[in-house]
Amino acid sequence: MQRLQFDMGEQISRKEYLKRKRKNSRLLRKRSKITYILMASFMALAIYVVIQVVIYRRYNSFKYTAGDEVNGQSVYNIYFVTEGYTYDPVYSVSKILSSGEKEENILPSSGLQQISVQEQYIYAIKEGTICKISKDGYNVEELVADNVKKFVVGKDYIFYTAGDAEKLKSYNLNDASIKEFDLTNVKQILADDTNVFGITHTMSDRAIYSFNYSGDGKKKISNDQRVSYAILNDNIIYFVNSSDNDKIYKVETNGNNLAKVADIKGVNNRGEIKEVNGKKYMFVKEDKLYYINSEDEDTLWAYDLKTNENKKIISASIEILQNVDNTVFYKINKEMGVYLYNYDTNFMALVTKRRVKEFVIDRYVDVKAEPIK
Repeated sequence: MQRLQFDMGEQISRKEYLKRKRKNSRLLRKRSKITYILMASFMALAIYVVIQVVIYRRYNSFKYTAGDEVNGQSVYNIYFVTEGYTYDPVYSVSKILSSGEKEENILPSSGLQQISVQEQYIYAIKEGTICKISKDGYNVEELVADNVKKFVVGKDYIFYTAGDAEKLKSYNLNDASIKEFDLTNVKQILADDTNVFGITHTMSDRAIYSFNYSGDGKKKISNDQRVSYAILNDNIIYFVNSSDNDKIYKVETNGNNLAKVADIKGVNNRGEIKEVNGKKYMFVKEDKLYYINSEDEDTLWAYDLKTNENKKIISASIEILQNVDNTVFYKINKEMGVYLYNYDTNFMALVTKRRVKEFVIDRYVDVKAEPIK
């Protein structure tokens, strides 16, 4: 029963008493209604969140999707870098299965970037220093503190650019010796088992130079072409030629048979070389050149090097990619997360919705996926 509060010594008429009682009753009913509405809203929100989590797990994870395409899909470890939301962001490294499971923040607030996964170790840059990280305990060891800009791992060597001059150098993984190459303003690096290729980027020279591992035999192999992003496949270098409207060219590693692949356009650096080479924009697989088509809103296309057939593979606007076996992993422009697409089975899935800055797939270990039930 509701109670009315009176001041000491206050006297009111019966009419005033009933009036106050009715008013107090209306206020009480109003407060009760608001309380019920808030409780109902909270419960509805909680139910919605639970439903969305179930939907996400069902439709964006191998574990909750049936079909032969999923059962036959290889599963890999994906290492990815996220950045904080502060003015001066701190970078963290996480790991997740390509099935979307077992996410783990392995190196929180570590500041590591440009991660490269090899068979035994993970390599990365932290504040101009190349670091080696063990795959088992994620112990970080500093290798080269040389104001490093970019690097690639070759056979027993790490090739990198250093200092404001971006001079090409090598670090011997066996004896820790450092060698300087006769080349500066190097923006991209490619390497095979016997040679390293430095790609310069100045107003007058955007060319590919080759050296042997000892630093001898310097040779310009791109003639007068202005080289943008480039990749190496077997003994052929494919590159975007900015002097021919960003068409894709090729040249053998010895400098022979330089020619246009076709009238297809790849990704140009637009004055700023962000990546160490073009492997995040194109790759070669089974006589097909897969490339981000800058003429078609950065969608993924495949050009058959034998039949000359040119075909669109993924219609989304792609920012960066990596190919492993028959699966391409990619980020979509202006979106968070990483997707995968198997171009043999046409299976597509969202791996993670995290705010990924960069990612790399561990191609050396095929994780056995749990069977679909």
